[in-house]
Amino acid sequence: MDASKDKLFQQHIHVFRGVAIILIVCAHTVPSLDWSANPILGRSIDALANQASIFFFFIAGYLFQHLSGRFKYGKYLLQKLKTVIVPYLIVSIPALFVFTELVQRQGVWSWFYTIPRWKQVVLFIVTGKHMAPLWFVPTITLLYLAAPLLIKIDRKFPKFYWLIIPLLALSTVIGRTHYTPPLGPAIYLLPIYLLGMLYSRERERAELLVKKFWIPLCLLTFLGLCGYALGWSQPPYFQMIAKAPAALLITAALHRWHNFFGKRLDYIAHISFGIFFVHAYFISAIKVATVYLIHNRIYRGEGSEDIPGNLLVFFPYAGGVLLFSVCVIWLAQKVLRKKSRMIIGA
Repeated sequence: MDASKDKLFQQHIHVFRGVAIILIVCAHTVPSLDWSANPILGRSIDALANQASIFFFFIAGYLFQHLSGRFKYGKYLLQKLKTVIVPYLIVSIPALFVFTELVQRQGVWSWFYTIPRWKQVVLFIVTGKHMAPLWFVPTITLLYLAAPLLIKIDRKFPKFYWLIIPLLALSTVIGRTHYTPPLGPAIYLLPIYLLGMLYSRERERAELLVKKFWIPLCLLTFLGLCGYALGWSQPPYFQMIAKAPAALLITAALHRWHNFFGKRLDYIAHISFGIFFVHAYFISAIKVATVYLIHNRIYRGEGSEDIPGNLLVFFPYAGGVLLFSVCVIWLAQKVLRKKSRMIIGA
């Protein structure tokens, strides 16, 4: 690694990316288990892991600003096309086939399956509703397209960063899933992306402020987690209340103590986007196998929560999904070499 690249590389943010993808895998594992015997435990794990995509948007905003010195819009969009959009389309193919030809996707609009299949495919791609995690790509694509405006705010109109405060307040009122993706989640997550940019822009001051106000930030995080875990009425939406201050705390903590992790999370962090793309297939495969083995029928969106939810089951389940995802990506990298990033995002 040359000196310029070494200066741009942020190891603590790299570690944060690894932590975030592990939390995302955990979040998508929780609904696959039956927590009726341990409801508070299930809600607590869900509170910790759910919407860890907030961390990914914070990281994305941080790195966008951090690397903005060499920003060229055409080159930027081409790079995102190759490493995000194309892998998204390729990884989507099996899910698009299953949910337009074989079974109906749960949670779509009531009229969805009355329209032609090609329109179903287009709507799935535009919204990411064909697989639980994939709403992320259409949503963050809107921010990719808005990159010149974000650069202008950062370079010429930094006072616009004050919009983070009212936008965060708006996010706690509207929630992530209240409106159809990608626009609804983009509005919800915009202040987090901007917060990441601002943290990068004012890193030294930001770290001092987090160090100074770490107690109220911890209290906010704890309040948000309790509100979600205990099922307090919404709005406000407690995941934003929890995860926004947590993003600041984790970034500052990892900047100081990332050496504790050493290089143990480096590969997972490096292939985090690929894990994001493929892990849902392994969760779905386990659901299909569970329903077939227990109920002797094909999985059609229900009846998969037959595995008891407890820590002895949850950690091996989530760890297995993560391990399978890492192994498949490692194998794909060996076979596809330089093309792997364009095909599976890693």
